[in-house]
Amino acid sequence: MHFVSLIASERKRGNSDCLGEVALKEALRWGADSGELLYLKDFKIQQCQGCMNCLFKGVECKLGDDLYELLSRLMAADALLLVAPTYVLSIPGSLKLLLDRYLVIYEQFKNRWGRPAISVGIAALPDWFQFQVPLMNLFLLAMGFRVVNTHIAYGAGQGEVLLGETFSQVLTSVREVCQDRNQVPHRFESQVSSHCPIDFSTLFERIEGSHYRCPVCLTPCEERSDGFYFKEEDLNNHRWTPPKLKDHFDNWILKTGPRFRERVREIFKKKKELGLVHR
Repeated sequence: MHFVSLIASERKRGNSDCLGEVALKEALRWGADSGELLYLKDFKIQQCQGCMNCLFKGVECKLGDDLYELLSRLMAADALLLVAPTYVLSIPGSLKLLLDRYLVIYEQFKNRWGRPAISVGIAALPDWFQFQVPLMNLFLLAMGFRVVNTHIAYGAGQGEVLLGETFSQVLTSVREVCQDRNQVPHRFESQVSSHCPIDFSTLFERIEGSHYRCPVCLTPCEERSDGFYFKEEDLNNHRWTPPKLKDHFDNWILKTGPRFRERVREIFKKKKELGLVHR
């Protein structure tokens, strides 16, 4: 097993850095054959321009940044720990920039789906990280990983996170991943939970009455007195499964090109009416 700690923090020797390094040492101690610390700040990742050439023309992204180098390093990971600080209730911009390159990411990782991953968000205070876990785990699911555990660790000053009780919980999660050499994604059973079993999100979108769904993976659930009830068939058919992703790309994204070409004259006419032709 090749274990990778991906650190999405700009602060050297900060909480994310320290936790990622200790976790890697723990992985090597408990069964990982090799390991690597990856710092997102060491890779130049530019903002997606939405040209769609990577998709419709099958060419490499024209931005010429470090995206493919980073993806190749992540491709080699058999298990991943993602550590990121919380910025304004959410993930750092650098992690969002990488996630926005999803069209390239999908083509790279579609045949490596199901590898285990752990996410750790670093927060200073309770109730100030509500979007951290959903977006971190959205990133992991988009990269083709399955989220086996997630943690919020508290710490403001550099290294403070090492003193909290979550520190030992993170190391336990690392040990469990390294000792599970089978690496076969298990099937979910019907269950009642306070969070989404797929991505650990506690944010739910209300559909109607007592019926909700997770906005990250679109898994439906029903509110009960003891939590949210998830059915087995729904948990094993969420939006990030390979069949659902293939259907999304084949029957939606790839069809946007032909649909646009059919409507290009109509669009040009409307732009002309609105005075947008020469912009």
